[in-house]
Amino acid sequence: MAGRTAVRAGAALVAAGLLAALAGAPLVELARIAAERGWRAAFDALGSAQNLGALRNTLIVGCAVTAVAVACGAAAALAVERRPLRERRLLRLAVAAPLLTPEFVLGFSWSRAYGPAGFTDRYLHVQLPGLLGPTGIIVALSAHALPLAYLVVAASLATRPVGQLERAAHASGAGTLTVLRTITLPLLRTPLLAAAALVFVTCVNSFAIPEVLGTPAGFSTMSTLVYDDLNLSADPDAFRQLAAVALTMAALVLVVIGAADVVLGGPQTAEAAGRVTSTPSAVARRSRTATWTPRVLVTAFALFAAAIPLVVLAADAITRAPGLSPAPSHWTLANFSAAMAGETVPALARSLALAAAAAVLIPAMSLAVVATGPRVRGPLGTAVTLAYAIPGSALAVGVLIAYGRWFVGSALIILIAYAGKLWALGHRPVAAAAARLDPALTRAARASGAGPLTAWRAATLPGLAPALAAGGALVLIFASHELTMSSILYGPGTQTLAVVVLNQQQLGQTGPTSALALVLGIPPLLAGLALAHGRRTAAAANATSRRPTTAAIPVTAGTA
Repeated sequence: MAGRTAVRAGAALVAAGLLAALAGAPLVELARIAAERGWRAAFDALGSAQNLGALRNTLIVGCAVTAVAVACGAAAALAVERRPLRERRLLRLAVAAPLLTPEFVLGFSWSRAYGPAGFTDRYLHVQLPGLLGPTGIIVALSAHALPLAYLVVAASLATRPVGQLERAAHASGAGTLTVLRTITLPLLRTPLLAAAALVFVTCVNSFAIPEVLGTPAGFSTMSTLVYDDLNLSADPDAFRQLAAVALTMAALVLVVIGAADVVLGGPQTAEAAGRVTSTPSAVARRSRTATWTPRVLVTAFALFAAAIPLVVLAADAITRAPGLSPAPSHWTLANFSAAMAGETVPALARSLALAAAAAVLIPAMSLAVVATGPRVRGPLGTAVTLAYAIPGSALAVGVLIAYGRWFVGSALIILIAYAGKLWALGHRPVAAAAARLDPALTRAARASGAGPLTAWRAATLPGLAPALAAGGALVLIFASHELTMSSILYGPGTQTLAVVVLNQQQLGQTGPTSALALVLGIPPLLAGLALAHGRRTAAAANATSRRPTTAAIPVTAGTA
């Protein structure tokens, strides 16, 4: 007993120390610099027209995207999750396509497909109105965030008796709108609020799409303002003002998450347990009477949001010069050759090395959290999730202040930021797997004479291995194309591939940028699809062995 207590205490000390170093210290240093001349001066700096405009734009974009993405994502979940199983799987992948596409690639491909002098403008004389500006940012971010709302609502539909109560209401003579108002929406209130908080925080975090679609129109959000101020000004007063803006971003998302937690009242028991209260057969019977409308709408969404822009991007990448038609006579690989010159290949290798290091480090950090025991694991897991919610721009500036004196000009400072920001992605699958482990296995190992570490290694670790691999894969995917923090923390010789692509785009080199965007975007998209397929196969195997709760792993990881 004493040995187990010592192990848990040591694990808790390690996990708390990592949280303090990776999230606490950067925020404290951010606050210190922002208030270096007093909090009144910090508030006065925030009151400038530029800063207030960026704050207003961030709130407008966040609220608009939240309304659109949650409404459309919930509608998609209600339609898709009642389709037959095989069709449901395909439609889920179609909905997820914009989320699996890196944010910069999505924004840049939209500008090439639907913007001025883009594909639809050149050949159909039609362009998306206001694409370069707030309208385009809202539409593109809505497409990018819609799958997040879909995942949250779909997870709730799997754990609540929505379908059964709806059928009972219909049998009692209630109409469709009445059932939606009195049955469906009240049952989904909690997941809808959770989805709204998640989408809003994602919008505040967003940098690439506002940078690509907003900067050309002079429209700035708080994330792009931090990036521009850091790159264009070396004045100490400007840096203090930048720190105040970054601290405001962090405070904004933490307030939203705190308010959501108070309103939601914590996780629901059924959801936490992953209990499926609606039977697959009932869902299937409902799906057979459904129309073809969901299939058409989801397919159109996937084509408009991801497929067409990526095809246009590929056409730009193999076309000899901008403005030429993508006819075979104009095809060339020169853009790829130009794109791979200079710093690109070292940056690609550096991105892969950083992503691999984070994919190994973060699951190991997650083991420290789950080894603390059930009582401490929950609060530590919440703190890890809050660290993920801190905007990347704010965390990067805080890391720069806290650790720049030792690691500036080194890729290690980027890895520190990755570890703090992406920890939740690796932790959530491991925490979900740890919650399902049978403690009797560890007790049996201890009763057989094994010490605490031996019992944990022999009885617990094998059950966590698949979740550790899944968490590492998620971290690898997201770290390989991370841009927000890398664009702030890189120095000479430490560029990542995403930073090189952004620099190419800012220089106006369309062909090489399109080629690099494909290199940046296609592997994460394919890896995400492969990971989803692997999890689906694992879920089917678990269902066969009568362990249905393991199906909750994909949803937990996807909504981290």
